[in-house]
Amino acid sequence: MLASLALLLSFPQESTEPWPVTGLPREDLVCEAILAEAEKDNQVMDHLRELVDGIGPRLTSSSNLSEAVSWAEDRFLDFGIPNVRRVQWGEFPVGFDRRLMQGRVVEPIKMPLILATRAWSPGTDGSERGPLLLGPSNDEELEASRGSFQNSWVLLTGTKSPRFDSDADNFRARLGKFFDEEGIYGTVRIARNELVLTGGRYKIDWNDLPTRTQVTIPKEQGRKLAQFLEAGEAVEVEFDLDYQFTEGPIPQWDVLAEIPGSDKADELIIMGGHLDSWDGATGTNDNGTGVATTMEAARLLAAAMRETGQQPRRTIRFMLWTGEEQGLLGSLAYIRQHPEEMERISAVLVHDGGTNYLSGLNATPLLLPLFEEILEPIDRMVSAYEGDEIRFRIKEVDTLPLGIGSDHDSYLRSGVPGFFWNQAGESNYTYVHHTQHDIYDNAVPRYEEHSAKVIAMSAWRLANMDQMLPREDILNRNRENNRSSRNRKMLGVFLSEDDGLLIDRLVKDGLSEKAGLKPGDRFTEIAGQKLSSQGDLRRALREDEDIKQIAILRDGKTLKSTFNWKEKTATPLEEEMVAE
Repeated sequence: MLASLALLLSFPQESTEPWPVTGLPREDLVCEAILAEAEKDNQVMDHLRELVDGIGPRLTSSSNLSEAVSWAEDRFLDFGIPNVRRVQWGEFPVGFDRRLMQGRVVEPIKMPLILATRAWSPGTDGSERGPLLLGPSNDEELEASRGSFQNSWVLLTGTKSPRFDSDADNFRARLGKFFDEEGIYGTVRIARNELVLTGGRYKIDWNDLPTRTQVTIPKEQGRKLAQFLEAGEAVEVEFDLDYQFTEGPIPQWDVLAEIPGSDKADELIIMGGHLDSWDGATGTNDNGTGVATTMEAARLLAAAMRETGQQPRRTIRFMLWTGEEQGLLGSLAYIRQHPEEMERISAVLVHDGGTNYLSGLNATPLLLPLFEEILEPIDRMVSAYEGDEIRFRIKEVDTLPLGIGSDHDSYLRSGVPGFFWNQAGESNYTYVHHTQHDIYDNAVPRYEEHSAKVIAMSAWRLANMDQMLPREDILNRNRENNRSSRNRKMLGVFLSEDDGLLIDRLVKDGLSEKAGLKPGDRFTEIAGQKLSSQGDLRRALREDEDIKQIAILRDGKTLKSTFNWKEKTATPLEEEMVAE
């Protein structure tokens, strides 16, 4: 809980003179008004519920996302933000709406199924009920079972999954052709754990829409169904997947809401997150939480400005991008359309790490003395929290990290200081990220309320400092001396879209090929760190060491190799020896 405002503002200050580096006031009336408004009426969770439960998931190209764009515009206007607009950044060839997604086991038990299917993939023709069968595992079984799979669902186990539309002369290609000829309802894949992930490929053609239905269910449910089938019991399942394709082009928009500046109005501070989401759940942590904090920060700041009668020196832009999940499309396109803005942007700060509280920012040596003054009111606010674990600190770094994968990256690559808030707390982001659990109940209200205040105060302080943020050391453009470039370690593989640790194919002459890895191998460990997600893999690769031991799983056996990125070598795979 926040201590009384009187206590918060009673901390002694060494001087009433402005801070020496930024010229910012030590006692900031607008920051005080932000905290007073937030203590009286913090609405961040109301925004979040309206977005994720009232509108729902917001896949790029969906009607829900179009509704969310209009909703965001209306809310910003309600807050008293004077300049609100949408900017079209592009078009999608086909729209997609997931209207209903449910499945169940009918026989030999009654059991609802947890499931995911890919966006921009076909659903069912109404409710499709039929036997669940195990697919053939070799050519002999395939030939023997011809004519027995029509109107069935096929449970895929092991590594023998079909490859459709392939001319290759191998069993997986023949299996894909066989299922097409048989006329199955679709395939059912078993996830590697209890999380089912949603992704999808938007580059499809209205005149050649995908036709094959593929469902993924959690590991435990899949294991139970496989046990029934292996014991010879008949299993019947039913899926009702009501999906709608819409002929494009479908226009796509970013939302901008601006508080005009005064003497430095041409310069910009941008605070934001992405409005779109995947559609397997409601897109709460990714990134409804960031949208809600951005919008509440805008409301708090507008209210504080009315209370104090003050105006920022720089223009403050609250920005909600779309197309982020498909590759930062909305931010990249906006930058291409408005290159003249880049030299006028002092900072871009993005909240896109889920519901955990904003715990700090990275700062280069040139940024550090500025941030100590800019963020000082946040330090005081956090110091006044009673009995809470929330902390806030500035972390010194040589250069700003590039390649995190959110919209600030688009600006950072254009030479603009772009920041991804550091976050901490009790929420497990892997549990919710792109999974069935990304729902409102998994947001943490006290974290959201804190983060909205942090964003509002940071925006105001950045907008009122004497100078723009320096750019000289945010990125080292000299590749040989750039730590980020030097530490980008490539495995030399393309990973499966369904399982982010499974190798789909190899890069010629890459380290994985040199070590003897193959498609179908699955990464399990890097440098002693167990991997449960592609995020774990990326984080392990970002560690400084140039030599790391890699472990993969192949046919139930753990094999290991040592990769040396400095020398560009890899030792041959060896089976892990288990001590008796």
